[in-house]
Amino acid sequence: MEKNEILYEYQDNRFVLEKQNGWYSKWTDYYMVKKIIVMNGRLCLPGSYEGNPVKRWYMHGGEPLPMVKELYIPCAVTEISIDNGLFPGLEKVEVEAGHSEFRTDGKMLFSADGRELLYSLAGGNLEKATVPGEVRRIIRNAFSGTVCREIVFENADISCERDAFEDSEWIKCQGEYCVVGNQFFRLNGSVERLTVPDEIRRFHESAFWKGVPKYLNTPVMPSRSNMEDLGGRRGYRQCEELTLRSAGARIDIEMLRGWYGLSAVHVAKGHKRFCSADGIIFSKDGKTLEFYPQGRMEKSYRIPEGVVKIGRQAFLGQEYLEEVSMPDSVTTVGMGAFYRCSSLKKVDFSGNIREIPDASAYQNGGVFEQCGALEEARLPRKLQYLGSRAFYDSGLREIRLNEGLRQMGEYALAAEELRKVSLPMSMERLGKGALLYAETVEAYTGTAKGLVPAVNAVLPELTEKSANLEWSRCMVSVRHKRGSKTEKFLIPGSLKRNAAYHLDMAWNGDEIDYTEYDACFEAIQDSRERMEFAEMGILRTDGEESPYTAYMRHSALKIAMHLVEEGKEKEFLVFLQRGYLSETALSRLLKMTNQKQLTTCSAYILQYRDAKGSKKKKRFVL
Repeated sequence: MEKNEILYEYQDNRFVLEKQNGWYSKWTDYYMVKKIIVMNGRLCLPGSYEGNPVKRWYMHGGEPLPMVKELYIPCAVTEISIDNGLFPGLEKVEVEAGHSEFRTDGKMLFSADGRELLYSLAGGNLEKATVPGEVRRIIRNAFSGTVCREIVFENADISCERDAFEDSEWIKCQGEYCVVGNQFFRLNGSVERLTVPDEIRRFHESAFWKGVPKYLNTPVMPSRSNMEDLGGRRGYRQCEELTLRSAGARIDIEMLRGWYGLSAVHVAKGHKRFCSADGIIFSKDGKTLEFYPQGRMEKSYRIPEGVVKIGRQAFLGQEYLEEVSMPDSVTTVGMGAFYRCSSLKKVDFSGNIREIPDASAYQNGGVFEQCGALEEARLPRKLQYLGSRAFYDSGLREIRLNEGLRQMGEYALAAEELRKVSLPMSMERLGKGALLYAETVEAYTGTAKGLVPAVNAVLPELTEKSANLEWSRCMVSVRHKRGSKTEKFLIPGSLKRNAAYHLDMAWNGDEIDYTEYDACFEAIQDSRERMEFAEMGILRTDGEESPYTAYMRHSALKIAMHLVEEGKEKEFLVFLQRGYLSETALSRLLKMTNQKQLTTCSAYILQYRDAKGSKKKKRFVL
């Protein structure tokens, strides 16, 4: 024996006791039974030793005690943890009257209120055991290792822990599956098809722990705890087809969305809420497409005529679908309807959709968010609102926005490969980050309020404290609503952020306010962008003083050389007339244009020098 262990003989049996520190208990100290040397067929557990109670009985892994026919448990013993098969010959169990933790029917051990079956004990040694109706729960290992082949559950709604029947004769002789009351307890191995009995009303959490059927036919839907086994783990065998044959069955659409391998769901005729067609779930009246299975392998799908609404996240996570077409009967698309459809390449919209809704304010879920294969889209002709995150993080490279589109939500077109966007004349307002990755934007004056923060914004995954880390330049081609005049509006990527409000104020009027626009020049940090910004003002300022006039005088030769290289003849001519270029600079430019065989620019320089050298000031035009 080890230190602190005591051999104690009590009522013709010997017990190995171990003294325990009882600082956390109401007892100062107490003893625990660790081993029993049986010398008598009646085993009475000791209630105390030398004035201290024997409170615990803990025995695991020892040899069985077949000699014991009767077991007596005193009130002092309140904690029991033993192997259920410890007494293969046990016939009778007694518990001292008034025990605070246990009670017995003479065969099995229950909690004091009778609601939990703790150990089958003598009941497990019989051919047939009956679990009383008052029992609500069978705890772990209650029947493990027992020899009874039949168990009657008087309470049909009884529940049990996963290991309640491990290594028992009962579970071995149950066949393909086992049932506890009205609960489908466990499928004992993988099968191709499983038809669940009509009397089943629920599934145990471990129902498909040891096997998953490919085709499941059941009166009730499995629970959320079964989802991972049935189809929530990629790479494992998954259930592919679910048939719910009861018209009153509860259908949890949210759970089905996480069932990766599911390719078809068949709903009983006359169901109170849903119907199905070809394995796809619709509302009872057929007007809402509620759920398209993730594991369905067809590459194209045409939504049936008569469907009015595509439900929220109806196609969520679909991995195989490449094309979807909608009839004109569809007028509503639910939030996140095609979220994470990774293979989706083409969508033929209904012409009667007026709104693509926002993502949820609390989680991701734009209608086409993370559709990585979707490279091109043409929006519905009647669309007026494109919701937040609609194409966020998609593969979009090109999009045709319809005339009539009025508003765009936050990050609506924030797709990394979408570098050019043409906004319709009808566009009124853009949400933050709506054009996050755009490098070129075509727009009309007096439209698209919020253009600047639409282009340069914080990524939605970042906090506001990280503001502007992802800013980049964008060139806006501004078309006038009347006439063919087009102007350029540069949103510099190197602009100091405390000056960005100038750009926003310059754009958000009915016409571009160039006084505000020019005011941000000094805050541009990149030298190339400063030059580009100044060059864009050459045709606009008409020689008037501007915030970048001094810069143009100081960098005149560099600007002129760049205009020549870019072939901007009109700007070059106007710049010559500003008089910022010295004779030395003009000679250098003339040599450069001759070497590059830019005869038109050479002629400008010569004409300008002649005009400058004459007594009478001359002006020349293209």
